[in-house]
Amino acid sequence: NAMLIGVGGSGKQSLTKMASFVANMACLSIEINRGYGIAEFREDIKKFMIKTGVEGKDTVFLFTDSQIVDETMLEDLNNVLNTGEV
Repeated sequence: NAMLIGVGGSGKQSLTKMASFVANMACLSIEINRGYGIAEFREDIKKFMIKTGVEGKDTVFLFTDSQIVDETMLEDLNNVLNTGEV
């Protein structure tokens, strides 16, 4: 796990995408649109977990602060990192 912290425009996303490419991993991220809420977020996380756990694909999950629609998203990510459950 990694958390990149820095000022905007310093290349955190670019570095993450490049590192995932070099490591031959898929770089996945959620797409925020109108009406995107916690139910859609949990569905996306479920798809990502199936891709990594069941299919065995090495994956990078890129999540930025601008994608936080609800604080519950952070709680869910914390649960995934600590226990592997949403």
